[in-house]
Amino acid sequence: MKRIVLVILASAASTVGSPLAHTQTQPPTTFAIGGGELIAAENGSVSVPAVRSDTASNSVALTLRYVRFKSNAAKPGPPIVFLAGGPGDAATRAFHGMPRRVLESLTAISDVIAFDQRGTGTSEPSRVTCPPLAAGPVVKLDSPLDPAELGAAMRRQLAACLTEIDAAPFTTKESADDLRALAAALEAKQIFLLAGSYGTHLAMAAARQHPETIAGMALLGVEGPDDTLKLPSRVDGVLAEIDRAHPGVRLKVSTLADRWRRAPWTKTLPNGQNVTVGAWDLQRRVAEALSTTRDITAMIAALDPMMAGDYSDLVRWTIPFRSARPMNLMHIATDCASFASVSRIATVRAESGAAILGAAINFPLPDICDTPGLPRLPDAFRAPLVANVPALLIAGTFDGRTPPPNVTDAAKGLAKAQTLFIPRASHGLFQEPAAMSAVVDFFTRLK
Repeated sequence: MKRIVLVILASAASTVGSPLAHTQTQPPTTFAIGGGELIAAENGSVSVPAVRSDTASNSVALTLRYVRFKSNAAKPGPPIVFLAGGPGDAATRAFHGMPRRVLESLTAISDVIAFDQRGTGTSEPSRVTCPPLAAGPVVKLDSPLDPAELGAAMRRQLAACLTEIDAAPFTTKESADDLRALAAALEAKQIFLLAGSYGTHLAMAAARQHPETIAGMALLGVEGPDDTLKLPSRVDGVLAEIDRAHPGVRLKVSTLADRWRRAPWTKTLPNGQNVTVGAWDLQRRVAEALSTTRDITAMIAALDPMMAGDYSDLVRWTIPFRSARPMNLMHIATDCASFASVSRIATVRAESGAAILGAAINFPLPDICDTPGLPRLPDAFRAPLVANVPALLIAGTFDGRTPPPNVTDAAKGLAKAQTLFIPRASHGLFQEPAAMSAVVDFFTRLK
């Protein structure tokens, strides 16, 4: 492994024995949830090899940390382990915004574990950020955004980072093995998984690798084994759903994109800097909005002024998007390790030309994954999951990040699957009462 990772982890190396080595839970403490309210909790950690298949790396341990919220049930079910999305988001960070009523509905069933995956939050390795190579814009501001130019700049930044930080530990396969180690640390024969977005991708990998450990999984916003690259046709389908509720959205996006393909628009800022926007700026701006209901609403509100010739919204968006910024190595490496099957890549490329948002929905993938030094999992990892693990799969019809057909695909291989489609819900399904009510009912029945 590269020098910097070894320095970070050297202090933990003595804790490694078996891949399931773990430390004891620490004394009780308090944890700030939504609104800053302090509630009782326990901190814990588990030590795991950085790369299990690498003999040299097995001499180095990662300390993965979690917060445990104890159940008040007379007979608690298996611990409910929360898996955040991203990849790169931290469970403990998400729980700082957790409403008390939601947490209490879960602790009425089982202990709840906010588990920070490797390279996230409080877990190691702690250095996973690639600093920008220079300050300011990394691509020209006075011409339409060129994704090839921006992608090349991002690959240079990533390549420089990979000379100092080893990306090998950052794969979903390793993280799935971490969940088995976590179960042992919790002294639990089985665990429940509550996952969102990328966390569902990890949960499904765990169900494949360690089905005996998973008592059930609630998956909100499903990313299946071969869903890392989004299908443009499915995102078009989400835009069609949004258009049914807000007529004219698709036509406005298409009209504006065609307008800027013919004649990009330039605005001169007060400091004299020219900023030019084009079709790709708009496509990426809309793609990024297809996450939360608030972002979708703001995007829709910006379209009418654009149609009338006021492009201020897009100018405000494109300046920071083109600027130098840190890159999360865990995020890039994990996505690139999962990557996509040959057939998936072919379908994405075939659909991108005619799709409303084109290839902008997957940028900077897939091209950035060709950067030397990134891990890549074998093709078998991307095969459809076939398992008997009980599963609840939930989708929002306005979710452009993990479109509803992902749920239909994933359910085919899960003999004990239930599905729920929530009209007009976006990617933020944990904010949807119908979704959380279904989750509580699901775990209650399995308990």
